[in-house]
Amino acid sequence: MDVGVPSVRNLFRIKGERTLLWIVIGLTSIPLHLLYNAAVYTSVAGNDFVVTVVTNNHFEPGAYSNMTEALNGYFEMPFNALAVGRYGYPNFPLFSGVLEGYNVNTSSYEDLTASECTKLYNTDYVSSHRNLFLITNHSSNTTHSNTILDMIHVGNLGISPSSWMCAYYQAGEARVYLEPAFPCNPSELTSNVMKGIPWQVNLTTGEEVGISGCKSEKTGEKCRVRFMLNIMIVVICCNFVKACCMVMTVVRSREPTLVTLGDAVDSFLRAPDRTTMGICFADRRYIKREWTRGGWRAVPKQWKQKGVQRWWTSVSKVRWITCTFFSSIIAIAAGVSLRWGMDYEGQYWSTDIKSMWARGFGKANSVALVNLWFRTTTQSILTANSPQTILAFLYLTYNSLFTCMLQGHEWSLFSHQHRPLRVTSPRLGQRFTYWLQLPYTYAIPLMTLSGLLHWLTSQSLFLAMIEVSDPLGKDDPVVMAGVGFSCIAIIFVLTLGLLALLTVTGMGYKQFAAETTTVGSCSAAISAACHVWGVDPEEIVGKKLRWGDVGIAPTLGVRHLTFSSEEVVRKPVFGEVYAGTGNDWK
Repeated sequence: MDVGVPSVRNLFRIKGERTLLWIVIGLTSIPLHLLYNAAVYTSVAGNDFVVTVVTNNHFEPGAYSNMTEALNGYFEMPFNALAVGRYGYPNFPLFSGVLEGYNVNTSSYEDLTASECTKLYNTDYVSSHRNLFLITNHSSNTTHSNTILDMIHVGNLGISPSSWMCAYYQAGEARVYLEPAFPCNPSELTSNVMKGIPWQVNLTTGEEVGISGCKSEKTGEKCRVRFMLNIMIVVICCNFVKACCMVMTVVRSREPTLVTLGDAVDSFLRAPDRTTMGICFADRRYIKREWTRGGWRAVPKQWKQKGVQRWWTSVSKVRWITCTFFSSIIAIAAGVSLRWGMDYEGQYWSTDIKSMWARGFGKANSVALVNLWFRTTTQSILTANSPQTILAFLYLTYNSLFTCMLQGHEWSLFSHQHRPLRVTSPRLGQRFTYWLQLPYTYAIPLMTLSGLLHWLTSQSLFLAMIEVSDPLGKDDPVVMAGVGFSCIAIIFVLTLGLLALLTVTGMGYKQFAAETTTVGSCSAAISAACHVWGVDPEEIVGKKLRWGDVGIAPTLGVRHLTFSSEEVVRKPVFGEVYAGTGNDWK
């Protein structure tokens, strides 16, 4: 069995009740990782809006503005076949409603300069403002017989809605199906306008006009904090089941536990295991290769270990391969996702580190959305949180590597000097175990690493809930549940994950404190090292112990390796023959 580390092998050796409790606690952890992050979440509000280009005398009393004529002319243009959206075609009622709304309630509009206008509308989801009038430098005359020069509808459900500022004629909802005719960077245009460069707009008629100012409709913010009752019920039920399992474990557990290395040593010293007598030199590899096969014969054996072993030898190959394999798979998947995301964002935005940092962690936008169709919010939630479950499993394997190596280090300290046993339930002369199983200098950084990786992963792939309101503010918002991604957060996950792998690899090259058997977490190897002679085990378990060469066994004529509280203990001698106690080996 494995002592002191999580082990599936142990499930087949313990009571059925404990196995069932372990399985229940494990299964109830899966819904928590998949759903807990989405129990409470925020939605992003965005307003569809109408952009109306007008002459500079449009708002003057008595200015000629034949709305019907202007709109009829607009709908006769071939471009507007693309304007078919969720409002139907033609959009005459929508556009006329916007113009009439301005006439009825002009107090809700505010005057903006061209730079203020570009800065305000250079965002994917405009939530504080809505419909917009662009005021040109032209006045109504023979060339411009109508103060209304153009009208377009800008939707939030397309890709990069703010691109209408520099690709004006592509601003319809159907843009989501089109490739940009030329590179369009609204941020660059905003920066230029704020520097004093004139803002030029190409109308759908092909004419280019300059914008001198704007009038923008103010609206109330509609961002919400949402609460999903069904998910919270599942979370509460899972935690309740976990709590019941913990209570049952505490109430029904009465027998001594083998949780730490000290627990095992204490138990084997008090009640020696006869099956491991005669092999005091045994390490984890010897137990696996010879002892477990049966029919073995305990004979004295030379000590051939020369020099101090490294920490990685206390970890089994299966644990190393499992952790490395799954970490590599996740790293490759994250790397491919990052490349795909940067290529996709590069069609619309800059993909340098500064630009990606400005877009932030876990922020929903129109470009960085997974191109999948989710029928329900639950599908989006499960997709966004699926990496959390995989990450939790990987952390368990990563933690077990440190646990095995530190347990091997603790074992080697017994060969270096006299030390008290660290046990779960200490008696006089013994030490209490660490509250987090590992020394705090390792346990706290590992817990911090786990929390940071889970948080960064939640910012890399996240639920994006968007509520879009119509330009008139009359209809119920259209709610879109999707999955967003953040390239800069993925970069941080990859960087931190690779550093974690390099750290555990570097730790593996540290040397143990002294020459000793590499028992790892193997209970049989620990047992083989705990056969004492000439003393009462009850007298030494509460004292400081050291493992090593205790001299020649009187009945054998060969030297013996075991624990002792005496000062005569020394390290094993290379080439010396060692064997077990009494006449127990044959």
